[in-house]
Formats: sequence, C-alpha cells, structure tokens
Amino acid sequence: MDAKSWIVLFILMLSLFGCTSLKGERLFKNEQYQDGLATFKNIVQEEPKNPEAQYYLGRFYLALERPEEALPHLKRAVQGDPAKADYHFWLGVAYWAIRDFESERNSYIKALAIDPQDVPARLYLAHTFLDSGEWQAALDNYDLLLRREPYNPEALYNRALALTELGRPIEETKAWKQYLEYYPQGKWALRAVDHLNELGDFSYRNFTIGYRRVTLEHISFSPNSAKLLSKGKPSLQVLGTILSINDQVWLEIVCYKNGDPSLAAARATAVRDYLLQEFPRLKPSRIGARGIGRKERIKTGSKVYLLDDSTTFITTKK
Repeated sequence: MDAKSWIVLFILMLSLFGCTSLKGERLFKNEQYQDGLATFKNIVQEEPKNPEAQYYLGRFYLALERPEEALPHLKRAVQGDPAKADYHFWLGVAYWAIRDFESERNSYIKALAIDPQDVPARLYLAHTFLDSGEWQAALDNYDLLLRREPYNPEALYNRALALTELGRPIEETKAWKQYLEYYPQGKWALRAVDHLNELGDFSYRNFTIGYRRVTLEHISFSPNSAKLLSKGKPSLQVLGTILSINDQVWLEIVCYKNGDPSLAAARATAVRDYLLQEFPRLKPSRIGARGIGRKERIKTGSKVYLLDDSTTFITTKK
C-alpha cells in the first residue's frame, strides 16, 4: 500500500471513531437510551473489537439499569483500550451496581493512575472510602478533588461527614458552614444545619414555614441597635417569597436579647418592616413581631443551649 493510501485509510479510521463518539454522546444527551442500545448493538456486531462501541453499549445498558449486561462490554472496552480513564471509571460504576465494591474501587484507582485529575473517578473513589468507614482516606480524596473543583457539593458535604467521624469538631463546623455558604437550600442543607446545630453553632437554623422546612441564616444586626445587616437579608428574601406564594401562612417574628426587651422588640419590628417593604403585597395583619428580654433556650439532641441574641420564626396556617 502506498503512502497516499495509508493517509486515506488513517483519515477514514479517525472519522469512523469520531462518528461513533459523536453518535453516542448525542443519544445520551437526548436520553435516547433504547435507541442507543439498538444502535451500538449493531455496531458491536459489525465491529466486536471496537472498544469505543463496546464502551457505549455498556453505558447504554447501565442507563437502562441493566448492569449485569453492561459489565462484559465495559470489560471489553478496557481490554481494547486500557489507556482510557473513562472506560475504567464506567467499569467501576458497573461493579458498584452489582455490589462488587472491591472491583469498583480498583477501577477508580486505575482511572486515576491514567488521569490523576479525573474528577468523577476521584469523587467516587472518595465515596468508596466513606462507605467503608475509612474516614481519613475519604477526607484526603475529597480534599484532592476540591483543589480542582472547589464548589463540588458532594465533596463539600461528605468531607464534613468524614470530619464528624474523625472527631474533629472545629474543622467539622467550618466544613458545614462552607457547604452552606454555597448550598443554603434543599434537603442536604437541612441535614448540614442539623449537624451544625448539634455542635452548638446556630449561625444557620431550620424553621418550618407553613408546609416547608427551610434553612435560614442567622439574622444579624449592628451591635446594640435594631439596624439589619446585609448578612441575613437573603434568608429574609426566602421567607418573604414563601409568604407571598402561600397567603394561608401567618408569621410571628420573635427576637431575643438577653437583658434588653426593648431592643429585642425593636429588632423584631425591624425584621417585620423589612419584609413588608420588600414584599408590598403582604398584608401587615399576617406578620406579628415581639421581643423577649432573656436568652432563647434551644434543645438539640440531648443538649440544651442558651442564646443571648437570636431571631426565630413561628408560622400558623389559617
């Protein structure tokens, strides 16, 4: 075969492999899993030694929750092209799905040996350590991932869990706050706040507002005044939005300031005024405000905490 023929053959091979990849990704993007399965079954029948086709066929079986059928194809993909980190990663996912956790971990380790910056492989490897109670190894791997992807929610949340199990409360408190700074809403935020409160930190608290349990940040004021600081205003925006959506919910704002009932009352009124100003469609009759000149008593688990300075929200449904 002359040089020109080799070049033509090389270009043809590149286009075929590129076409396979583009076709697979397009079908995944459109969630056409059955179509993808049928398409790549045909390709594998014609080209059984094509590792990329085996890889996509395995991926489509996984997407259809058929991991036992995915496994042999992903193994063939790895055997055909062992230098592809993605192939090892998805083989690990298939092992996880059939509960072969040792092989799962080994697959992620192989993926990371090829590409130490592979985020999914690093994340899932950390998960395997967390699931098996290897807390320090889990923490180390979450930290490695966060250097590359500092806002990854799973890594932020689970590194805090690892610190819980390692008995490092100061670092744990910081970790929960870091998670909540970026992800202050949702079920994981609620759980993060529960952990934080168990440590005696109430910079975030969960409140039942109407039919929802929501996370709110501590409402801050200037020292010895009723001037609202910006720090807690995003939480008041959340509160006002819920009240605007559901007109059957009535709110009572209660501020505590130990030894100063007048300042406590003024702060409660300031919160009420802020909500009415920001949400003018709220009826003033739906929002009450009162101050209490003593410490707020909070029970968390078996512990009781007394807060000198706090704001709570009580709702009733009319």
